[in-house]
Amino acid sequence: MSKIQLEVDDHLNIEPGDSVVVIKADGSVGKVILPEMNREMQQTRGYKKMLKVLDILKPGAKEKFETYNKGKLH
Repeated sequence: MSKIQLEVDDHLNIEPGDSVVVIKADGSVGKVILPEMNREMQQTRGYKKMLKVLDILKPGAKEKFETYNKGKLH
């Protein structure tokens, strides 16, 4: 597993294609902010890693995302 760089900052430097998972103070997932979804985005390493993280935080979330986006893109 690669190291995660931790930086405390007042600004969010979000770039096109980035995903954001908001975790509330109580530990629940608040929001998931994703770029516009298309077939190419679903094949990126970032999207696949985001699904793994979500599934750890909320088991079953990966399958729900895949089902939702499959129906949306077909």
